[in-house]
Amino acid sequence: MTADVSPPPVLLPQNLDLTRADSLLAALQACLTHDAPVHLDGSGVAHISTASLQVLVAAARTARALGRQFVLAAPSDVLRAAAQDLGLACMLGMEAR
Repeated sequence: MTADVSPPPVLLPQNLDLTRADSLLAALQACLTHDAPVHLDGSGVAHISTASLQVLVAAARTARALGRQFVLAAPSDVLRAAAQDLGLACMLGMEAR
């Protein structure tokens, strides 16, 4: 019997401003090429742009469309507030506080 082992979560960078949206997109596209859940750790995010939030939402939708789990674990207060302000929290699996 083999254990169901998921890869470790991808740690999101501290700064996800507009200039980082393209590199975030590339990293998430790479995650989506693997037949595994997309598991992100948002605990260290101190700044996030609308563009980067849109990339996260697109990745979440794509993962779900492919039948894969999308988990954004431990979102920082900044990440959570930005997602809530833009009405995207539920699309990223965040409960309202």
